[in-house]
Amino acid sequence: MNEHDEALRKQTAFLGQPKGVGTLSFMQLCNSFANYAMSAVLIYYLYANAPEGLGFSKANAAQLISLYSTVVVLTGIVGSFVCDRILGCRKSLFIARSLSFIGYVCLALPLGVPGYGIAMGCLAIGPMFGGRCLDALLGKFYDESDGRRDSAYTISYVISNIGAAAPVLSGAIAAALGYHVAFAACAVLAFLGIVVYAVTYKPFFGNIGIEPDDPLPDDKKRSFITKMIIVLVICAVVLATLFATGTLSISVFSNVISTVSIIIPIVYLVVIYKSKKTEPHEKKKILCLVPPFICNAVTLLIWTQTISILAIFYEEKVNRVLFGIEVPAASMQTIPAVFAVIIGSILTAVWTKLGKKQPYGTTKMGIGTIFWGLGALIIALLYVIYPGDAKVSAWWIVLFYAILMLGEGFTCPIGYSITAVAAPKAFMTQMMTIWSMSQSTGAALNTLLTNFYKEGSEIPFFVAIGLGVCAVGAVVAIFSKKLAVGMGLDKNAEA
Repeated sequence: MNEHDEALRKQTAFLGQPKGVGTLSFMQLCNSFANYAMSAVLIYYLYANAPEGLGFSKANAAQLISLYSTVVVLTGIVGSFVCDRILGCRKSLFIARSLSFIGYVCLALPLGVPGYGIAMGCLAIGPMFGGRCLDALLGKFYDESDGRRDSAYTISYVISNIGAAAPVLSGAIAAALGYHVAFAACAVLAFLGIVVYAVTYKPFFGNIGIEPDDPLPDDKKRSFITKMIIVLVICAVVLATLFATGTLSISVFSNVISTVSIIIPIVYLVVIYKSKKTEPHEKKKILCLVPPFICNAVTLLIWTQTISILAIFYEEKVNRVLFGIEVPAASMQTIPAVFAVIIGSILTAVWTKLGKKQPYGTTKMGIGTIFWGLGALIIALLYVIYPGDAKVSAWWIVLFYAILMLGEGFTCPIGYSITAVAAPKAFMTQMMTIWSMSQSTGAALNTLLTNFYKEGSEIPFFVAIGLGVCAVGAVVAIFSKKLAVGMGLDKNAEA
């Protein structure tokens, strides 16, 4: 690394972090705003009657949401390979965000089911060119001994959750002007993030992340991209034909993809573990990262429920009146964003203040997972307190999200931070994608569990999930020191 790049890494202009981290945080802000705004209203758009919506059943709408969450992360597997071996973090990030922008534009246009299909295709293909390149690029601004690393990921998390306040706006826009206008707002914000990245591309980043970490020969690069495009076209044509002819149903497709997505990260980890490019000490780190991965998967199972099963719960069973104002169902999903910003800011200050005395990252993961489990138990409690058609007070949902976001503050940013340390050098972006696959694994588990979700069985359903998640968190918390030492999380280097 040249002197100019080293100087860029040592900058403290953005909240004590390099300027490039500021750009990446702003991109997170725009991307999360667009994504959360879309996710908040998408399920209602899917099952709303035409012409306002697409007219799917509520069950199919919920499965489509979980399916999208799963597929986006699965396509990121290819994207991480493309990033690490073909494009590099910088180019990958630009292409991935540009495709997402096109997806939002397609949703904003009144194109019906075909437009929805094209939009989801663009939003799913985008990660195929980038994977978790933004998180990997963020990590490239720090070495293992830089005490700012945990704080940088937490700052990025907090800023992205400011964007996650979007549901209150998208819900209001959709209610007043229609779903397509709400999707148009997503497109505008996605475009703004791309513009800022383009403007600061050279002055804030230098050569950091410009080249792939483990580049393929040029002829193999061209061959891989060509084959990938051919496979994409074939898959699109085959799936469109199967769905159009009724040969393949949403439910069957969702269950197949969900099952596959649980198996893939396991296979992927084994491949990286056995690779000749993975050093012996790096293999130990990979093994120690598995329990935190499981933690994140089960927490994201619960999060996926908040935008699928529980999204319908908010519309049908919650008295959505806060401070005398009735809140649209979609806008309820702004509540976690508010808590995420507050709690994330507090935790950032706490970790910075504690410095070397702060808990291990693995300890944080275990504690946070327990909070997520308590959230599911609260939902079970609500079905006990408010049986039948009784309406749930919105303040219970506020409490539910407060506990969930306390858990997320301990798990989400820390997970990426410990992965940045544990990842083998030849597989940095790919390990970030494997970590993010805990999201697809959680979404996949939710899709499969949705098959067992029946009206009247809500209490045992959420109790089983809550207790299971709490147990996973407790085990990781108990063995957190051994896991941390195995991953090389030296407290003397943490901040």
